[in-house]
Amino acid sequence: MLHNLTKGLEKTVTRHRSCLKSPQSDVGQPADSAKASGEETPYERKIRERHRDVQELFQRGLTIDAISARLGLDRKTVRRYARAATAESLMRERPSRSSALTPHKPYLARRWAEGCNSAQTLRDEIAARGYQGCRKSVRRFLNTLARHNGPRAVPPPPPAVADVVRWIIGRPENQNDQACQDLKDVCSRCTEIAEACHLARGFATILRRRDGHRLGDWLTQANESQVKEIRTFANGLRKDLAAVTAGLTLPLNSGAVEGNVTRIKLLKRQDYGRAGFDLLRRRILLAH
Repeated sequence: MLHNLTKGLEKTVTRHRSCLKSPQSDVGQPADSAKASGEETPYERKIRERHRDVQELFQRGLTIDAISARLGLDRKTVRRYARAATAESLMRERPSRSSALTPHKPYLARRWAEGCNSAQTLRDEIAARGYQGCRKSVRRFLNTLARHNGPRAVPPPPPAVADVVRWIIGRPENQNDQACQDLKDVCSRCTEIAEACHLARGFATILRRRDGHRLGDWLTQANESQVKEIRTFANGLRKDLAAVTAGLTLPLNSGAVEGNVTRIKLLKRQDYGRAGFDLLRRRILLAH
C-alpha cells in the first residue's frame, strides 16, 4: 500500500515540478547596481585620479606643457582638469552617448541577471524586438555588466522529485533539519503538494502504528482532497476495505507466503524451462 501511495505522490510532485524551484529574489538592473550602492565606477575613479594628479602638479607650479609631458595628456585636457575645482564637475560633463543597443539594455540586463550570458542568444532575442546591431556590441555590454557586478550568485538547484517524495513518506524523526526545511518551503509554494504531504503522512502513520480504526476518517478526508492521485489511491483501498483494515490493524502479514512464492519462482527459472513438474517438486522438497 505504501508503494502505491509513493507512486501516486511521484505523479503529484512531477505535475507541480515548477513549484520545486525557489523564486529568485528580485535583482535590480545590473548596470545600475554600482550607482545604486554608491560604489565608484571605473570611469569615475579614473577622472578622480587624473584630477588629483593634475591639481597636485599645478599647485607645485608646473606649467600646462610640463604637466602634459609628464602625464602624457593633451594640453587641452590638462587645462580642463586644472580649471576644474572638483572631480565631480568633470564627471557631470560626460556626454550621454546613445546607440542602437541603448533601448534594449534593460532587457539584456534582466536576462543576464537570470543567467543567460550567450551574446548570440541575446542578440537573436533583441533582434526580434527590433535591434539591428551586431553581436559584438551585445558582448561588450555583457562584459560591462560582469565587470560592474562581479560573478552572479548561482541559485541552488531545485530538489529532485524523488527527494521530495522521500521527505513526505519517510519518518519525520529520521530526517535532518535541512530536509524538513526544504519540504516546508516546497509545501509553502504549492497547496496541492502540501495537502498531499499531510494526507500521505497521515496514512503512513496509520500503517506504522497499526491504527486501522482510523482508516475511515482518513478515507473521508482523502475523498474531499483536491489531489486526484490521493483520491485514486483512496478509491483503490475501498475496493477491498475489509482486507485493508485488517492489514492495518493485525500484526499478521503474508510475508512468509510471498517469500516462498519468490523462492519457488527462482527454482523454476534456474531450470531454464527444461524441467517438468516432477523435477520441480523434488527440488522444492529437497531444498527444505
